Formats: sequence, C-alpha cells, structure tokens
Amino acid sequence: MAIGGRNRAMAQTRCQRVAALAFAIMILGMSGGADAAKAASASVSPSRGYVRVLYYREGKNARASFLANPKSVDVFAPQSYSLNRSGKLAGNIDPSILAFARKNGIKVMPLVTNRGFDQEQTHIFLQNEAKQDAAIRALTQEAKRKKFWGWQFDFEQMDVSYRDRYSAFITKASAALKKDGFAVSVAVVAQVSENPGDYPKTLWQDVIGVYDYAALASGTDFVSVMSYDDPGSKGPIARYSWLKQVIAHGLKSIPNGKFSLGIPFYYWKWDDTRGKIIGIGGYEGIRELRERHFLTAGYSEAEEAPFLRYATSKKQYAIWYENGRSVRRKLDLVTANGLYGFSAWALGLETPDVHPVLRE
Repeated sequence: MAIGGRNRAMAQTRCQRVAALAFAIMILGMSGGADAAKAASASVSPSRGYVRVLYYREGKNARASFLANPKSVDVFAPQSYSLNRSGKLAGNIDPSILAFARKNGIKVMPLVTNRGFDQEQTHIFLQNEAKQDAAIRALTQEAKRKKFWGWQFDFEQMDVSYRDRYSAFITKASAALKKDGFAVSVAVVAQVSENPGDYPKTLWQDVIGVYDYAALASGTDFVSVMSYDDPGSKGPIARYSWLKQVIAHGLKSIPNGKFSLGIPFYYWKWDDTRGKIIGIGGYEGIRELRERHFLTAGYSEAEEAPFLRYATSKKQYAIWYENGRSVRRKLDLVTANGLYGFSAWALGLETPDVHPVLRE
C-alpha cells in the first residue's frame, strides 16, 4: 500500500476509493534448530507479554522515528526485499540501521514480497518448484550473511485459485528456514469470514481468499493479520467493531499465540461531501493540515478512533487517524485475547503520543 510511503499495489483493490487518485537483530548464540524453536517465544517481553513488530520503509521520517524510539520495538520489520518470477532475491538494508537494531537488542525480520505484487509473475513463480527452491536458498544465504532473526513473507494480489500453491510454498520455505535456525512469519489480508459474498466486488477472488489461515499458521511462528484498510468503513482505517470480527474469525484458524494484530499508524482523508477517500498519509501530513486549516478534533468512542474535521470551498473534510488513545484500545484487544502481539504499519507515520503507549 502506498500509505505515507508504504508501496503495496494491493491497495488498488482494497482501497478502490483511493484509486481514482492514482495508493532480526543478530541472533545471539544461534547455532541450530533447537535455538530457532525458542526464537519466537523468546521475543516476548516478560513485562507486557506480547511482541511489538514495527514495519519500516526507508525514508527520513521512518529513520528518525526508529532511531528515536528503539524501546518501542521488539521486532524490526523493514520492507526491503522482493522475489521475482524466477525466484531471484533483490533488496538490501542500510548497514547502519542493522547495527542500530543489534546494538539495541532488536530482532530483525525483513519482509520479502512478491515483486511489485504482480499477480501474473507471482503465479508463474508458484507453479515452479525449482524457482521456489532457488528463492529459499537465496533467503537462507542472505539471512546468514546479515544475521537476521528471520523473514516475513508478504505476498499479495494473488488469485484465490492459488490458495493451496501459496500455502505449500510457505510450508516448504518455513521448514527449510527453521532448519537453519530462522524464525518465519507471514502477512495476510484481514478476513471476517470465508464467504466471498461478505466482501465488496471481487475482493475475495483477487485479494483476500488466497490466504488459508490454518495452513499458513501451522508452519510459521506467527501470522501478521493486516487488520487495516477496512473495506466497509466510512471513516476509520479500522473500525473497532470490524477489528473484533477479524479477531473472532482469525482465532478459528490461527492459535492466539501466533496471531499478530495489524495496527495502522497512517490516516485516511475523506471528502465527506462525496463520501470518498481522497488522501492517505502520516503525522507529517496532519501537521501540514494544521498549519493551513482550522481543524476541529473529535474521538469516536464507538469505533475507538480520533478524527479531525475542516471545511473549505463549501466542502467538508475529515481525517481519520490513530493516536495514543486509539492504539491503547487496540492493545487492549491484544491482551484480552492473549494474542502474540501486534504488527504496526509503519514507523514514521505515527503521532508522537503513540510511543509512550507502546512502551507501557
């Protein structure tokens, strides 16, 4: 998603209201499978009981946020690598960022995406086991060279007919990587049911249905459920009522100890006159709006989300975003359900009052 710097092509489908506008630290002592088996559980903070996964895309704001807030992060997950149709791995992470993570005891788990979220190219890759084997070898070698904690697979924009093929690839990749001592996770688009009719248009066929939650959870250490970009929302990025649905459905297939709840740090800007999303951004964008417009602030207790409103040229606008209060309420869901933790998109987009909550 091109969300304040996040470049996910799947946003074209999940947020079609926007389309009109164009959207592991070094593992200490890791020497084999026995240590790897302990890796995921060892990352849980004893004081809070859940794991904080923070996504990252290189940029000025993201870098400044990470360098200023290392105590907010257990697992640093940069979106830095991708695989093409041939299984060729491309990507890198700034060595200074890796050194900072290691110095602060933060595990590094980069995301590896299907390059460009290209459906046709991904389907070709999933049809060829030799190309998959080449990809797994490359991932293993890179993780050894860079001393990553592990990898998160973030493949998107796949047709539902590739559901079994994708599950099989993740199972095979996870087994191989774990054998070499690495943790493995997978990102999935949020579901509220397995009924295609519960989703707008072709969302189940083109985006959501490919993820077999049970199969993907069985072989991985945890599953990051991307519980944002709520397709039924007319305001918040993730309605609180919808989040509860996502958790209830997900826990039917994903053990709570493997369920990482997605938390957005970005905002949606609405043209309330037309009922359309016309912008997406982070805290820097909110600051700029405050400089140009008179904003009125509010908070929806029903959906546990803050908002800002302003008017220009006879039009009404609303900014729905996340702040410390709304993030705390999402963390309440994490603890109430005994979840593995949360996965937040993304560093550099958050309001400043979020970090004290993450460090509680």
